[in-house]
Order: sequence, then structure tokens, then C-alpha cells
Amino acid sequence: MTKKVLIITYYWPPAGGPGVQRVLKFAKYLPEFGWEPIILTVENGDYHAIDKSLLKDIPKDLKIHKIATFSVLDLYKKIFGSKKAISSFELTKNEGGLRFKLIKWVRANFFIPDARGGWKRAAVKKGIEIIKEEKPDIIFTSSPPHSLQLIGLKLKRKTGLKWVADFRDPWTDAFWDKELPRLKILERYNRWLEYKTLSNADLCTIVSEGFSELLKKDRQVTFKILPNGFDAEDFDKFKYQRGQKFRITYIGSIAKSQNPIHLFKSISLLPQKIQALLDINFFGVFDASVKNAASELKAPIHFHAYIPHNTAIKKMVNSEMLILLIPRNTKGILTGKLYEYLASNNFILTIAPDGSEVEKIIDRCNSGATVSFQDDPSRILLDQITRWQRKQLLNCNTGEIEKLSRKSITQKLSEIFNKIIEE
Repeated sequence: MTKKVLIITYYWPPAGGPGVQRVLKFAKYLPEFGWEPIILTVENGDYHAIDKSLLKDIPKDLKIHKIATFSVLDLYKKIFGSKKAISSFELTKNEGGLRFKLIKWVRANFFIPDARGGWKRAAVKKGIEIIKEEKPDIIFTSSPPHSLQLIGLKLKRKTGLKWVADFRDPWTDAFWDKELPRLKILERYNRWLEYKTLSNADLCTIVSEGFSELLKKDRQVTFKILPNGFDAEDFDKFKYQRGQKFRITYIGSIAKSQNPIHLFKSISLLPQKIQALLDINFFGVFDASVKNAASELKAPIHFHAYIPHNTAIKKMVNSEMLILLIPRNTKGILTGKLYEYLASNNFILTIAPDGSEVEKIIDRCNSGATVSFQDDPSRILLDQITRWQRKQLLNCNTGEIEKLSRKSITQKLSEIFNKIIEE
């Protein structure tokens, strides 16, 4: 007998980026494990990127409920003349005039935990209607934005349904949140909201062990590690084709805390005959300091705008080296991009804090090398270029990589749901 889960998410296609893919792939594969997902999301949300290629993954018979939302970000965009929603690292910029500083202060102190909570009241009302009509067995909320977790909390209290709160990123200890100019009393309020969520959820799922340390602190909270993954079907139509140049690719956003200055310096100091072999492309959204560093160091890097997911997969597969950046002082971060990088079976050069979780996974999968932000990766670059010239392919541990498929991770989620509703 099929069971039902009400999934509440802010990010949903045509939204782009790794955040939307976690919930989208759960919805895609849950029916194979006896669970019917029902989606509650926003209508025309404030998305950093639009990616219509993800629409193909939405099951045809999936029930989707969309509701309108009030967004303070609309005001921000009007003031700054921007057509896109602001990214997290834009809020952490130190530069900018008095107007920008004022807007940032208002954002930090008037909209807690974030500025995407304008649909909370309508979502709770609609959620109750869905629960009465569909009679789901469990509620599943996935954040950020973390204001979404307060919808799950309210629905649990009003209906008594079991509730799983999923965290793709930390809350009060996220590196971008720590840099906001928030009053201490309001910071305590934000931590109280976090505590309410963690202590009332029947279970919290998180993407890495490191996140549990940030969320748990001294609290008695039950966590299950449910990592991100890759969808094997996304890679079926792409096959590696050796290029005329050694292609180095980065896909995603880069904040100030991820600026790979030593990588840029190492590339710029390579002999000219080696640099001539390189084709280096970064795709995504970048803090101004990143482009400035590459320019000042004369590193031959081409910066491009965000690309659709299917195009990104093609770029990953047809590269000789992929760059992965983990923010400083965040050892526990495991980005969704990591798993798709692994599935490409190409060499991953990871720049991360010493002792990071990502280093363990890269080593276990035999998929590359990890250095710190202070290290010089020149030797690794030269070694991989030599291997490419000799046409030596990377021998990844495909058995370990296959364990990280979206389908396998969704099966684990279904098992979590089964156990909770049986208790």
C-alpha cells in the first residue's frame, strides 16, 4: 500500500542550482520505494537562477501545490536595479555605500531567519487543507531557506503528523549568516528559532557529519546523515571526449571565503608553454574579489554566467580537471556539486580546510586530490597535464561512487520514513 509524504520546499523547477535538485530527485524516486510525494511550494519564488532543463525530471502525475508569496527581495531588487534575487554572499560584502549597508542591516535584523518567509501563513493554511484532503503519513521540509522549517513546525503542532526536517546547509552557524550585522538580542532569537525546529522535529536529516556538529551543539537532537548525490540518468547521454586542450572547469558560485587566490597564482606562474595547453572556464556567480584576483594575477581564466544543469553535466564530463571549493572554516560542508563531479569520473582538485569531510570522500573514491587554501597546487596541475598528454585516464573507485546515487539516497529516505511512522 502506497504511503504519502507532504514535501514542503521553496526551491522547485524552474528554479536552478543544487538546492532544488535534492528535493526534485527525492520526488522522482520515492514512488519506487512505496511513497507518493505531494509538493507544497511557492509560485514564482525569488530564485538565484532559472533552469528549465530540470522540468523534465518532474513526474507527470506528481501533485504540486503552489501558493503566492510576499517577498522583501522584490524591494531590494527595485532599490538596487537588479533583475535577479540576491545571493547569500552578496549580503556579506563589506564594500558598498551607505544605502547598501542600510539595506543589509535591515535584512539582518528585520527578516529572521531569512527574507523568504513571506509565504509562511499561506503555506500553513494550504498545508492543513492538503493534509485534510490527502491524509499524508508524514511531513518533510527541506531548507534553506530556514524560514520554511517554521511551516513544518506549525503543521506538526496543528495536525500531530510526524515531521522530518531536512537541512542542506547550517542555520545560525552558516558562514554567510555569521557575517551579517545582526543585533545580539536578535541573534539569540534566531538561535531560539533554530532550537525550536530541531527539538520539535521527529527527526532531522543532514547532508554531512560536520553539519551535525554545527546544529547539535549541546542539544539532545537525533540526526540522520542523508548526503546529496547524483542522478545516473543525467549522465547517460554524455560520454567523455578528449579535447585538444587540458580543460579545467569550475561550476557554481564563489563567495569571498572561497576565493582560490593560490590556485590563480599557481596557474599564472606555470611556464607559458604549459599555460598554452590550458582551457580554464568558471561557470556561475562570483564575488567581485574572485574576478579581481584572477585578473591581477594574470591567470588565464574565462568567467561565464550560470548554465543549465544538463549543460553543466556535459561540461563536467568533458573536462580533464574539475575544481571544487569548500569555504574556509567549514570542514563539514559537502556540496551537491561534489557528487556530480564524482559521477563524471574526472579528476577533482579540491581546495578545502585541513581535515575536511570532502577530502575523505575524494580519497575513498580515488577521484582526485585535496589541498588547503594556502597550498600551492602546481605539482598536481603539472602531474595531471602530463597524464593527459600520455592519455592516461583516471581509475576511480566506481563501486564507492555508485553508492552515492540519488536513487540509493532516496531509498534510505524511504526507510527513514517507514521507521518513523511505525514508531
